[in-house]
Amino acid sequence: MQKETKKPEETETSVMEIYVVAIAASAGGLDAINDFFENVPLDTNLSFVLIQHLSPDYKSMMPELLTKHTKLNVSKVINETVVKPNCVYTIPADKNITISGGKLFLQDRGKPKTLNLPANIFLKSLASDQKERSVAVILSGTGSDGTLGIESIKEQGGMVIAQDPQTAAFDSMPKSIIATGLTDFILPPSEMPNTIVNYVKHPYVKKTDSANSITEDPLRDVVPEILSYMYQRTNMDFRNYKKATLIRRIDRRMGIKNILNRSQYFKFLQTNPNESTHLANDILIGVTGFFRDKDAFDVLDKKVLFDLVQKKETGKELRVWVAGCSTGQEVYSLGMLLKEQCRKQQKDITIKIFATDIDQRAINKASKGIFSEAIEEEVPKELLTRYFKKIEDKYHTKKELREIAIFAKHDLTRDPPFNNIDLATCRNLLIYVEPELQEKIIAFIHFSLIEKGYLFLGTSESLNSFSKVFIEIHKKHKIFQNQSVNRIVDINRLFPWDGMKGENTKDGKTEHTPPRVIAQSKIIGNFKDALLDDLVPPTVIINSNQEVVHVAGEIDKYLKLPKKQLTLNILKMVDEQLYVTLSNIISKVRSNKSKIISPVVLFEGENSLFLNIIAKPYTEVISRVNYLIISFVEAKQSEKTQSSAVAKTTLSKEKDHHIKRLEDDLRETKEYLQSAVEELETSNEELQATNEELMAANEELQSSNEELQSVNEELYTVNNEYQDKLTEMTGLNDDLNNFIQGSKIATLFLDSSLSVKRFTDTITPLIKISDNDLGRYIGDFTHVFQSFDLIDVAQSVLDNFDKIEKEVATKDGKIYRMQALPYVTSKKEVRGAVFNFVDIDELKKIESVLKKQTEELEINNKELEQFAYLAAHDLKAPITNLQALTGIIDTNGGGFVNKDNTIAYSKLKEVIFRMDNTIGILNEVITIKKNLNLTPEVVKLEHAYKEVMSSIDDQATSTKAKINVDFKECPEVIFPSVHLHSILQNLITNAIKYRKPGTIPSIDIYSKRTAGYDKVFVSDKGRGIDLEAYSTKLFGLFQRFHLDTAGKGIGLHITKSIVERYKGRIDVQSEEGQGTTFTISLKNKRYWKNKV
Repeated sequence: MQKETKKPEETETSVMEIYVVAIAASAGGLDAINDFFENVPLDTNLSFVLIQHLSPDYKSMMPELLTKHTKLNVSKVINETVVKPNCVYTIPADKNITISGGKLFLQDRGKPKTLNLPANIFLKSLASDQKERSVAVILSGTGSDGTLGIESIKEQGGMVIAQDPQTAAFDSMPKSIIATGLTDFILPPSEMPNTIVNYVKHPYVKKTDSANSITEDPLRDVVPEILSYMYQRTNMDFRNYKKATLIRRIDRRMGIKNILNRSQYFKFLQTNPNESTHLANDILIGVTGFFRDKDAFDVLDKKVLFDLVQKKETGKELRVWVAGCSTGQEVYSLGMLLKEQCRKQQKDITIKIFATDIDQRAINKASKGIFSEAIEEEVPKELLTRYFKKIEDKYHTKKELREIAIFAKHDLTRDPPFNNIDLATCRNLLIYVEPELQEKIIAFIHFSLIEKGYLFLGTSESLNSFSKVFIEIHKKHKIFQNQSVNRIVDINRLFPWDGMKGENTKDGKTEHTPPRVIAQSKIIGNFKDALLDDLVPPTVIINSNQEVVHVAGEIDKYLKLPKKQLTLNILKMVDEQLYVTLSNIISKVRSNKSKIISPVVLFEGENSLFLNIIAKPYTEVISRVNYLIISFVEAKQSEKTQSSAVAKTTLSKEKDHHIKRLEDDLRETKEYLQSAVEELETSNEELQATNEELMAANEELQSSNEELQSVNEELYTVNNEYQDKLTEMTGLNDDLNNFIQGSKIATLFLDSSLSVKRFTDTITPLIKISDNDLGRYIGDFTHVFQSFDLIDVAQSVLDNFDKIEKEVATKDGKIYRMQALPYVTSKKEVRGAVFNFVDIDELKKIESVLKKQTEELEINNKELEQFAYLAAHDLKAPITNLQALTGIIDTNGGGFVNKDNTIAYSKLKEVIFRMDNTIGILNEVITIKKNLNLTPEVVKLEHAYKEVMSSIDDQATSTKAKINVDFKECPEVIFPSVHLHSILQNLITNAIKYRKPGTIPSIDIYSKRTAGYDKVFVSDKGRGIDLEAYSTKLFGLFQRFHLDTAGKGIGLHITKSIVERYKGRIDVQSEEGQGTTFTISLKNKRYWKNKV
């Protein structure tokens, strides 16, 4: 059986060696792209996919342009292109592109005039396909394309680089990416390739290279130390996050910083304060989106939100808690859906969404409610219009949506939960933490929910051991409903006070407790908690802000979480019957710094509860922070009667004291308020007037802002057009400079005041000027010409708008052709003069030689013609005598001819006949050529044709020739009529004579008018001519090509001589057996207008 082998492009090695870099660019991106690729080394195994914003009708020249700046293979993507290393792929103008399985796929763009964001589309697919091997580069461009895509890249552990906005022609795209806080590098394009190469060589990315792996000390696990240090720096506890996730995030940061050893990275972390923030951001990820997992939100809307709004009474409050809200998209998504349900059901209820996250950076961004235009991909158009306002290229949440969301920093591992929550969401957070912490978080959330409240988790998350207290609403989308009214978590765990266990500080250095000791500490701590719960009365510890920091025992009887806003202030949690007593106790203990025991009675209907409230100050040994310890101790039966009386007396005194204090405070407050009211009334009147002015000014500013926005858009468009024009003009100017300098014509430009404007280097030997003389009057300079006034000529050109040409000579005798003409602008305005000086000295010498040779040739030609004429004349007499003698011999019956000389006699007669014929033809040719000085005249072709046909009528009739004539396009020509008759007669008779045997001659005669020439065509379907064999002999004297037909062989020679004498041209097209077409091109009226 033959062993199956993989194709080269499919081998694991080749796949692992390819790293895909997506480069997104828009306006002004070409220069950045060129800078980038000029610095990309060869053989990096990088594959580049270039994503640009192109009009569907635009034919991209990017492959051709890019090949000038890189030696990498550049090609345009076709569907299912296999990605190969060291290649650059460009996107077709009318397509979007994705990647899957290492292949590039093309997609049709959306509907016309809809927002198309090709970078987001490709980056999302790249993140899914290549994971941590994906690299995103965002270059110059307008808008925010790529903003959503890079979130996917970061979520999968890839790298993101943005162009430094200061180096970008248009900085909107880079700035939008930078604003997300997800960029790993902000660099000029030229520095990006080296950074990418270093990243893909790192073991984090190049996982198959065992020779270059991350090295560690086998005796030391540095990850717990990193997490302890991170807690100190950021106050974030990542100990209970999954170790594989933490290691992956730490290794990614090592890849970004090109560090190979985790111990080295820990040192880098300690010496670079900002790195703690970067690592925390990587661990937290912070990637979200509007309606993320649309199907899940559709189910939530129909099954949960509809039910919540329907069952909530008018005027009541619907409370939602979004835990791990990141940058707020999920919060606003829920807000929009709830608002829509209220609108559809016409319910007037109050909506409060408590949005929390451990990342303060994310909370700050979420609370602003400002998003890039890329959210058009995620938010339905109707909701986008109703709940957002677009300002420039950003979407701002409107007040009605923004005011229902309350954002706060909150740590689910340490901070207490909210209360009376109708719907809690905690999506895609549990998957990153260990099971123990998952259990705690779910317990906290369950504690916060009302009975029948809902819980919405991520698709990969589950309830684990808490499935018994929830029922499943939707299995796939992880929607649950609370079925238990009992708390399944000890309230004490809602208020942890232990901080980061296993850490001590000594001499400013952190000592890291071994994991075994930490485990033992947990056991001891749990044992202590159990003893305290059984032996210690309900006790709380509060700080200086009266906030609960720790509890022990069954405190539920005395402290309750508030129903609305979450607070740890003990006075807002305590039973209102205890409020006055507890308030006074706290005040006295803080003042006296001594222990106080105060009896108090709680009335519950007909029953009463007798308490002793014990409060004492406590100072923590290490931190020296002051606290109060407050215990609620139930009185014994024997103490109840006494306690009741004492409590009543004490309570009465406390109430009196409290009332007196409140009365004093009230009096002072009234006086203060009275004064404030008077000031406010005065200020209010002023503010009212100011407010009216501000409102009017605001309306004017709003109107002006809209106008400015419109003008700004127009200016931006015009600026782009001008930039294109400037580029074009720069190119034209370069072309003009190169043309002028390359022509070697001495050129001088003068302005309207005859000052030097521009000149070529070749003018300097003629006029003594230099580059420093621009702007000077031309009269200040000397020149080398004789009897030539440059200023007079220039002034004449400016005054008369004339073009002046003349030959001028230098003092050493060289001849130049001077041309002076007006400098005319595109508006037909004369703004100066242009001088051109062409060196024609050599041409003049050659012209003189040619003129002399022409004169000599004309004399020789005349002498030759005269000689030919005389020779023909002189030969004619002997031939005539010979003809007479042969006539006499023939008359005498041939007595002189016998058998021996009969053949010779016959040949003699034939020779005499041919010589006579030849002399006759020579006379005819000479006669015609002597008459080639006739003046051209206007000749109507129809008239000339009819005259010719009248002279050859017998020949045409006898052969039944079919002649088609069409002179409509060009009815007349300029030519001597006698010669035109001769030409037509020669060509028509030839067409009749050389027809195919046994056929009727078919001839087409027509005319056309072209630039510079009037053309007459004579076309037949006769025998044709083999031009390959006879093209050089066709117009020669005595040349015949069909010997079976009578002819002299001079017709075409004479025709060509006539046509060329009058500056015309004769051309022929022919094919044996198919026919021949002669084209006579005669100069038109424009040529003869001054000569006829």
